[in-house]
Amino acid sequence: MILPFGLYIAVLLAFGRLYKDSEMTALSACGVGPVRVIRTVSFVAAACSLLVVIFSFWATPWAHEKVFQVREQAQAATPFATVSAGQFSSIGHGKQVFYVEKLTEDRSRLEDVFVQSQKDNGLMDVFSARSGHQTINPETGARYLVLVDGYRYHGTPGSADFTIQKFKKNAIRLEQKEVVSLHRTRWAIPTLELWNSNSLLDQAEFQSRFSMPLATLLLAVLAVLLSRTSPRQGRFAKLFIAVLVFITYYNTLGVAQSWVARGEVPIQIGVWWVHICLLIVMATIAIKYWGWRPLNHQIGVYTSIVKKDKGAAS
Repeated sequence: MILPFGLYIAVLLAFGRLYKDSEMTALSACGVGPVRVIRTVSFVAAACSLLVVIFSFWATPWAHEKVFQVREQAQAATPFATVSAGQFSSIGHGKQVFYVEKLTEDRSRLEDVFVQSQKDNGLMDVFSARSGHQTINPETGARYLVLVDGYRYHGTPGSADFTIQKFKKNAIRLEQKEVVSLHRTRWAIPTLELWNSNSLLDQAEFQSRFSMPLATLLLAVLAVLLSRTSPRQGRFAKLFIAVLVFITYYNTLGVAQSWVARGEVPIQIGVWWVHICLLIVMATIAIKYWGWRPLNHQIGVYTSIVKKDKGAAS
């Protein structure tokens, strides 16, 4: 949405400046008519539209899919993945507290480790170790935190009855969550899959994606039409009206998409009627400003070219 809007405002301000400085009048006197101006702007808009196609059809769904994948990986990560060096970290609703003085970037090696684990029966385990590292059991895939050269304190808080054990190595199993597939929104569905789907929701999303590059072309031409002002009005005279038209256009597209998704409008009509309405508005503005002369001139040029081709062929 940003690129079509940016091009729309850029064309509006650029031609508004040309009208303010009477340069458009000079161009018209030199034979540069409105049809040629619109054709030139359309070339630039077509290039931007191609970029919007890439974003709308491929880049945006890919980015949304990556977001879901990262969220799934974060949910499947061990609780220890949230531990930071130099601060206490509570894990598992406060049942485990970790403190690590130093931690490597890959979290494989730790120094000066403190672990407090609260059991369901009220007992508490406190581990203090000089170093530690993570390891994975190749047979079961379980992940463990192996503590090296430390002590274990086992007992009930508030009681003097504690068991102190010195160990060379002691492994604490880290909870590994299962990967739960998140529900994908239609923004993450590939465009080809939407095209082959019979679902109304999928078809509405597909038409919405297709509307983005089409809107880029239409809005660029509309900006040329709205930019026509007198030198006294200034380049920002039509800015408010242009923004209002843009908001109305995009909001209507959103409403039309929701109608298609709910089955209130046939898929064949879809959101295309919104673009047709904008084309009618553009044609009305063009006829109001320039009349039928530019169109008649283009028809005459085309007719003369065809006659010349026929004469050369004969």
